[in-house]
Amino acid sequence: MRMIKRCELLSCGHAKLLLLLILLAGTCAGCLGQDPLEARVEKLVRGLGDEDPSISYASVDGLVDIGEPAVDSLIKALKDDDPQVRSLAAHALGEIRAQKAAPPLLEILDDPSPEVRKNASYSLGLIGDTKAVEPLIGLLEDEDEKVVLYTVVALGRLGDPRAVEPLAEILDSDNDDVRREAMHSLEGIGDPRTIDPFLDLLADEKLGTSAAYTLSRFESEQVFGKLTALLDSRNPTTRTNAIIALGNLRDPAALPFLLEMLDDRTPEVRREAAFYLGLLEPEEAAPAEQPLINALEDSETEVQEAAARSLGGIGSKEAVPPLEELLQDKNQNLKVAAVRALGEIGGPEAFDSLIPLLEDEDWFVREKVVGSLVEIGDLRAIDPLISLLGDESYRVRRSAAVGLGKLGDERAVSPLLMALETERERDVRVAEVRALGELGGPEAVEGLRRISTDMDEYRNVRTAAEEALGKFEDDGEVNVSSSSSFSSSPSSPSF
Repeated sequence: MRMIKRCELLSCGHAKLLLLLILLAGTCAGCLGQDPLEARVEKLVRGLGDEDPSISYASVDGLVDIGEPAVDSLIKALKDDDPQVRSLAAHALGEIRAQKAAPPLLEILDDPSPEVRKNASYSLGLIGDTKAVEPLIGLLEDEDEKVVLYTVVALGRLGDPRAVEPLAEILDSDNDDVRREAMHSLEGIGDPRTIDPFLDLLADEKLGTSAAYTLSRFESEQVFGKLTALLDSRNPTTRTNAIIALGNLRDPAALPFLLEMLDDRTPEVRREAAFYLGLLEPEEAAPAEQPLINALEDSETEVQEAAARSLGGIGSKEAVPPLEELLQDKNQNLKVAAVRALGEIGGPEAFDSLIPLLEDEDWFVREKVVGSLVEIGDLRAIDPLISLLGDESYRVRRSAAVGLGKLGDERAVSPLLMALETERERDVRVAEVRALGELGGPEAVEGLRRISTDMDEYRNVRTAAEEALGKFEDDGEVNVSSSSSFSSSPSSPSF
């Protein structure tokens, strides 16, 4: 039987209706002299064995909601003849976090039903009794893979160092789900003894990258030397994942090793080396500037892209000319990487090189150019962005509106109000209204006031206008008025 989560139960209207009927039936029993709560518990415990999953799962949910008063009856149910009842009772006790249930749950870890063993194990992890550690370690040898999986999760929850070596052995399992959970559990325990098993996993094509991120969470001195030694591995997967771990340590001492790997024969290795050089502090990454510029000419696009992003990250002024050349590349990802890098580097040269791309045939490129121009912050972008309020792509129009708000030049107020008279896309209208809220001034306030009371307007657009006006009230600006060129248009979108 599949055990579903309580959130699934709560989202199932049919199950809740059935539960209500069960509770009502239990309440009636109280009319015969039995305590109403006790009657409900008894009725729900009986429901655990119902053949209809909707009823049995609803019974679990009802017992968990009752909580502590249901614990004794659930413990008693652990010895029921029906394995379904034992299994669901074990599950409910874990959800209740019933500490007194730990010893009875330990007793059923050798239950003949895998479902019972599975739920007992999982619930012991939820309860958090460390007396369960040794028995659970023994359960890692269970013949049922689901039991092993749930036991691995339980040991991770308990976080006891005694589980480190047994869980490390599980990393050699044939079951990828079990191995993955063992990794998560070991990561949660955080014991240095897990370093070597995780280093071994760097060669694994499925779990190697996860192992790399886990290794980067240890202190640098604990893993740095071991990681750099693996850069000589003949296995490209090992080298790639070793760089990921090394790069995420953010240790400046990794710089020479990352630079060396820019010349690796495997593209994935060069790509990761280029990427992680960009995560160093600009002053630390200064020796990497020219090697990264050289990498812009790599034979593999993915390496070029990573190098471009890193040059933007370290703010390389020397990289502007070669990045400008990439703006003409046919590969969209590479072109966009250059656009973003130039936005981060900034300056008049970067600005001038980006302006022509506002007419690029690819809307995605135009949108990213807008973002970079705004990041540069040169007010010469105002007029080009105003022109883009009429772009054929609503995404570009939205980005232009957002950008005009961020640049903060009131010259954009009238064009934004005019754009609102014809704009049909709701998301764009919201962006334009919020931009007006950022810009302020009498004309913007008057326009926002009209929008906030226009019942033919989209509701979230009105809300955005109201929020902007509220900000102006706080600033003492909302009481100003002026003649505005904006008026509610007959073509305004209806909600």
